[in-house]
Amino acid sequence: MNIKEMLEKTAREVPQKTAIVLGSQRVSYQELDERSNRIANALMRLGMRKGDHVAVLISYNPEWLINYFGVVKAGGKTVILNSMLKAPEFDSLLRDSDSKILITEKSFSQMLASVLPDIPLLKHIIEVDSDSYAQMIAHSSSTSPVVDIKDDDESAIIYTSGVLGKQKGVVHTHTSLLAAVTTVAPGLEQKRDDVCISMIPFFYALGLVVVALISFMKGSTIVILPRFTPNAVLETVEQEKATMLVGVPAMFNALAILDDETIKSYDLSSLRLAFTAGAKASAHLMKALEEKFGLTLCEVYGTTEALATTFGDIHNRKLGTAGKPVEDIKIIDAAGKEVPQGEVGEIVCRSPMVMKGYYKMPELTAQVLKDGWFHSGDLVRMDEEGYIEYIEKKSFIIVTSAGVKIPPTEVEDVLLKHPGVAEAAYVGVMDELKGQIPTAFIVLKEGQVATAKEIRNFCRQNLANYKLPHKIEFVESIPKTGSGKIDRRQLKERRTAEGV
Repeated sequence: MNIKEMLEKTAREVPQKTAIVLGSQRVSYQELDERSNRIANALMRLGMRKGDHVAVLISYNPEWLINYFGVVKAGGKTVILNSMLKAPEFDSLLRDSDSKILITEKSFSQMLASVLPDIPLLKHIIEVDSDSYAQMIAHSSSTSPVVDIKDDDESAIIYTSGVLGKQKGVVHTHTSLLAAVTTVAPGLEQKRDDVCISMIPFFYALGLVVVALISFMKGSTIVILPRFTPNAVLETVEQEKATMLVGVPAMFNALAILDDETIKSYDLSSLRLAFTAGAKASAHLMKALEEKFGLTLCEVYGTTEALATTFGDIHNRKLGTAGKPVEDIKIIDAAGKEVPQGEVGEIVCRSPMVMKGYYKMPELTAQVLKDGWFHSGDLVRMDEEGYIEYIEKKSFIIVTSAGVKIPPTEVEDVLLKHPGVAEAAYVGVMDELKGQIPTAFIVLKEGQVATAKEIRNFCRQNLANYKLPHKIEFVESIPKTGSGKIDRRQLKERRTAEGV
């Protein structure tokens, strides 16, 4: 089965069931199926052919899903873009991805007005909130397009920093995406009457695979929560009788520390499950979450490149770990030899869930895919019971409280462009409740003066908001390794000891 067939099967079985909720907006499975058919047929009328690259840059709302499935049904490769980026970043990714069509919104196309005309292969820009889009869809057929989609066809290019700390397109097939769905779904025991509150945008693998594809395979209902606040979650659970919550650990930390009186003022009796990924979860806070909300917490460890590597499901989990392996894994040292159980090493894996490769980056692909094994760059430890504890990223990628990954070098490169900055280091300093706090350590050039506000404003002009330093400290020197590189471990450990 491919992704097109999966949605169409569910739509035939439960056409009137609600598929997506956003506030007062309700989209049934029949509407989702027919509207995505209209988009697919409209794209094909524009000249789109099977295998063409179509970029999706839409806010966190039902239109994202409807248009995503439209591209899939037309046999395209969906170029999935993070909507939090800035114009220079989108410019680079649209060029790199060879996108021929961009499906977006007016706010994004206006922001990109100066760069879109110069992107070589981009032929069409479609704004989903425009009159022309409404007319295009209205005059398009709602019947399923006839496209020969094979299970091993490339389906998506998902841009991520991830391993190696550079923006790159991760290529997934229908098979690799659905392999993750069929691996994780049974452990959640998700059914058609489940109502899943999604706190994660669909441009993340967690949002696309766990929220969207699993829910649509099962015929469940997705409730989109566009902005996370603890009270918004409680209100939505009560209103929609939600049974599942999907988010990153920092979100669940915020829920776990709510006072009992606040929690008791809402009817949360429908909740049965919380699902988390994207960063290491705190065992004691997750235990508090379970006790206060009367639910079960499940955790998965995976990457954009290898979607689900370990999984703690309803019946086989251990708080503080990411569960047990669900694919072939090895934990290795720097020499590539397996480490004894209980020792820290890099986790490598192989399975149908692993990406096909990085788009147009054979050298980088070869660095992480070796003899069929994906080398994650993540450090883990297997305990005596076989559960996997995530330690940290080998490359010191910063993971924010929202589960967003920030390669330090991207931010350091911007900092070093400031005329007053001599040296810069960007480090994630751990805080139990907030996760990693992105902290910039700066050495100013002799005789130069700059303020934290000035530095932050400079970064804001060149970086997505989520990459901006949460804390800026001016220091006399930055520790180095013997080879002259920034000693991130020493800096991180020193700051952790001193407190932030």
